[in-house]
Amino acid sequence: MAHSTFLLAYSSVDGQTRTIMHRIAEQLQQAGHQVRFCDIERHGEPEWEGIDDVIVGAAVRYGDHRPCLYDFVKAHAVELTARPNAFFSVNMTARKPGKDTPEGSRYMQKFLEKSPWHPQRLAVFAGALQWDKYRFIDKLMIRFIMWLTKGPTDTRQNVELTDWAAVQAFAKALSGAKKTG
Repeated sequence: MAHSTFLLAYSSVDGQTRTIMHRIAEQLQQAGHQVRFCDIERHGEPEWEGIDDVIVGAAVRYGDHRPCLYDFVKAHAVELTARPNAFFSVNMTARKPGKDTPEGSRYMQKFLEKSPWHPQRLAVFAGALQWDKYRFIDKLMIRFIMWLTKGPTDTRQNVELTDWAAVQAFAKALSGAKKTG
């Protein structure tokens, strides 16, 4: 199998999407691939030269992906479509069975409706409640949302909700997805 260079572009609010992307990078590197990161929040202008595959990951906050994600996919739709690609969404409703699939995630469906780019492979992962990182108003709002949706509301401890086995399986599928040579 030929080894690829992957662009790993992400939009992370509190760091969980970045953490997930780094876990995916580890799997890709173990399979012999190279990776380049692009933090969409900070600088959404990746170097496309030499990129064989691309994975984009984005967090949801207050019901939608961040505007910079939509700006990124609009600006780079041609580059994204020109190579094997994948997209994953990170949100808190994915902690519930059925909401952790592309078909069952209203956030994924909303992204696909709004985006000019239609990724080849999709995944949805639950994030983490990182109470110690939230501003006061965010903590109140997120706690209220968790209360409404019967999620964890104890703000004294962070809660890891990411299904790491699902992340690993997604990464493994992507690491072997492109077989040439």
